[in-house]
Amino acid sequence: MNAPASPIRVLVADDDAILREIAGAMLRDAGFTVQTVASGDAAVAACALRLPNIALLDVEMPDGNGYQACTNIRALPGGADLPIVMVTGCDDTASIDRAYEAGATDFVVKPINWALLVHRIRYVLRGARTIVDLRFSEQKNAALLKAIPDGIFLVNGRSVIEHCYSPAAGLIDVPKTGFESMRFLDLIPAAARARAMDCLDAALRGDAAVFEFSLDAESRSNRHFECRYLPNSSGQVLAIVRDVSARKEAQARIHRLAYFDGLTGLPNREWIHDYLAQSLTEARQLNRGLALLYVDLDQFKRINDTLGHETGDALLRQVAERLQTGLDLDGDGDGDGEGDGDEEAVPLNLRTPEAGAAQRARGRLARVGGDEFIVVLTGRTDAAQAQWAARQILSILAAPFQQESYELVVTPSIGIAMYPEHGTDAQSLLKNADGAMYEAKASGRNQLRVYDSTMNVRALKRLSLEMELRRAVENSSLEVYYQPKYRTRDLQFLGGEALLRWFHPERGQISTADFIAVAEETGLIGDIGRWALQRVCRDLCQWRSEGLELPRVAVNVSGRDFMYPEALLRLSDTVTQAQLSPSLFELELTEGVLMQDAEAGRRSLLALKEFGFALAIDDFGTGYCSLNYLKRFPLDTLKIDRSFVSDISDDPDDASIVRAIIALGHSLDLKIVAEGVTTQAQLQFLQAESCDAVQGFLMSPAVPASSFRELLKRPLVSLEAPQSQPRRLFSWPSARN
Repeated sequence: MNAPASPIRVLVADDDAILREIAGAMLRDAGFTVQTVASGDAAVAACALRLPNIALLDVEMPDGNGYQACTNIRALPGGADLPIVMVTGCDDTASIDRAYEAGATDFVVKPINWALLVHRIRYVLRGARTIVDLRFSEQKNAALLKAIPDGIFLVNGRSVIEHCYSPAAGLIDVPKTGFESMRFLDLIPAAARARAMDCLDAALRGDAAVFEFSLDAESRSNRHFECRYLPNSSGQVLAIVRDVSARKEAQARIHRLAYFDGLTGLPNREWIHDYLAQSLTEARQLNRGLALLYVDLDQFKRINDTLGHETGDALLRQVAERLQTGLDLDGDGDGDGEGDGDEEAVPLNLRTPEAGAAQRARGRLARVGGDEFIVVLTGRTDAAQAQWAARQILSILAAPFQQESYELVVTPSIGIAMYPEHGTDAQSLLKNADGAMYEAKASGRNQLRVYDSTMNVRALKRLSLEMELRRAVENSSLEVYYQPKYRTRDLQFLGGEALLRWFHPERGQISTADFIAVAEETGLIGDIGRWALQRVCRDLCQWRSEGLELPRVAVNVSGRDFMYPEALLRLSDTVTQAQLSPSLFELELTEGVLMQDAEAGRRSLLALKEFGFALAIDDFGTGYCSLNYLKRFPLDTLKIDRSFVSDISDDPDDASIVRAIIALGHSLDLKIVAEGVTTQAQLQFLQAESCDAVQGFLMSPAVPASSFRELLKRPLVSLEAPQSQPRRLFSWPSARN
């Protein structure tokens, strides 16, 4: 149950005792609690002790009249809100005015109508409660407005501020009371006033309207504001001004994350795609050309793998900065990145030395991948300007980059596609420029290539080769051939090298170099290498079961396998499961693979050596293996690359190189194998220089396992065996080579 309401307390002050008795009786009968006093001072004293709910004060009283008492009560704590009714025998205007000036809430004229007085008191109390509620509501609204950061103004049709409910922080340095009679447009920068007036007119017609404007700030970036006009029924407009700087900054950050590269600050793939689409539309409308340059840094992965991604990232930042500076870039188009994101980004001003101002091309630079950049040239652009820009990029990146104690050289391969010659849409231009870039890589890197239609044919052929190679791996359609290896001094049979061959049912034999390159690019090389080793193990087990003496077989190891300990374990496990000795296998690796990370390479070689494998460097002389590492690597054999062997009888330089490699290898107690021996003169030179072993078409091409098996029926020799009479050279007329 609700607690009963407290009775209403009425204070009656009158010097007439009879009137006090009558008033007390009448009001008690009406349910009020009544307190009576005989003077104004007594009324003030009673209120000081405890305020009543309402006071009835006679005007004419001794010891303080009603006017004085009213004034003094108002001065008491809480007295300002006390309803006070003046009781007077005068109904002249002056008396009434004096009563209100003293602070009276209402007045009653004598003689008193007691029946109506009760209703009058209740009415005054209800009005007083309403005033208290309104004051509380105003306080709440004031607190709410103070908490709201928005500026709220009441504006008339002439843009004059009639009232400021809440000033907007940062809008203008004027106190709240100083806004009235100011023009609202004076708070807005001149550039936005026309838009502000249009929105004000719309709001006066009854339509809400919104516009935005910015103010310069000395201590920080621009302040951005949104103003919303809301119409009311009195022909005025409520202007709500909100500081949206934080929102704008957040939008700019989101835009930057979506459209700009976080590492270099350059536009990313999404931005350049949008820009390219817009530029193509403009080029079609103006009947102009457009060029797209696809720039890829050559072998950049090697830097990441060798020196770490932190060094690689720092180098990418240097490359981006050098490209912007060298191609006359004006810098990042959106300044500090806090704009609205609509500005143009990283403009280039490219002009060949021969071109006049009318031929100036505009450009945009973007980073679209790990080590890939795109330059879009627009304006009056032709193939000559595109090639000149590409040559500029080659020149810009030619100088070494300094990274801590390293001097790093980064070369680019650049593909060029022109609109409309090589494509009329963004996707075609990107695809064709990318294809031209890969053509530049395939041609030796550090060069440019302009797209032509034959590139598509080659690309499709390569894609077809990749798909067919995958099927060949899945179906075990590859074959392992063996090229015999002979002791140089007497051509005694030593062993062989396992080589992959692919005989396509329709295309015939596929070049090993071609399909191995595809396998390395697609990651199939790991699966192919494991399959090849398993096939060699199978052949060796078959020959062992036939009672044949097993030769040492050289097997190539891919760089993908060599750098991972688990892959090395799989090599050992494959041989162990076949119950073969690792000493039967000589694992061949190229200089490039070893030197990607020389220390890691040394650790991998030591692990393979502990497993029992013999180790060889293949194609020695074509890489960059230092003598310091060569003596630290646990190697057994150096294989001289065929490119040196092919001209040793005609080219004194090649002869000197081969002679030096043989001497170097022997000084390090390594065996030397020359591959690609095709003439008698080459063989005689190698015999004269004490090369340890040879292989090549002069002795035998690579042959199938069945033909190689026939060689195993003859006695095997080692490189340490005593010299015997030279044997005749072998030929295998039935073998596919």
